[in-house]
Amino acid sequence: MEGKTHIVGGLAAGALYLNLGGAVGHEALFFGSLALGALIPDIDHTGSSIGRKVPLIDNIISKVFGHRSFTHSLLFLVLAFFLFQQTFWPKDLEFGILLGMFSHMALDMLTKQGIKFLWPLKIDIGIPGGIRTGGAIEQGFFTVLVVYLCYVGYQIYL
Repeated sequence: MEGKTHIVGGLAAGALYLNLGGAVGHEALFFGSLALGALIPDIDHTGSSIGRKVPLIDNIISKVFGHRSFTHSLLFLVLAFFLFQQTFWPKDLEFGILLGMFSHMALDMLTKQGIKFLWPLKIDIGIPGGIRTGGAIEQGFFTVLVVYLCYVGYQIYL
């Protein structure tokens, strides 16, 4: 999936959380962290949004682990969770980043390549005949997510 789809997917995951009765203290912080978290797993790809901003880190991670492996895994989520337990960051920020990262992984499971969610096991988890990154189906999916965000935003805030 493209970066814009991951961002909108992260925001949609947060909107779904709020729509189902979840609560956060600072919604702007929560939604900002969802967008950031939705981009973090692609730190292993030199052409990604974050990869272009932090080129040294993405090259190192890409060479050591490859794309869609460690940074797209349950282990990465668990390590991030435990790292957050050692910080004094606001909970809305931590939860938003984690939910954004999870939404990224869920969306990449819908692609043809899938992800190695159980890394270090080398098992690709995805759907057969999945979505081609940047293709028409992804663009349609992006549009559906945007419409969903608008609908939920209208329901919550008006």
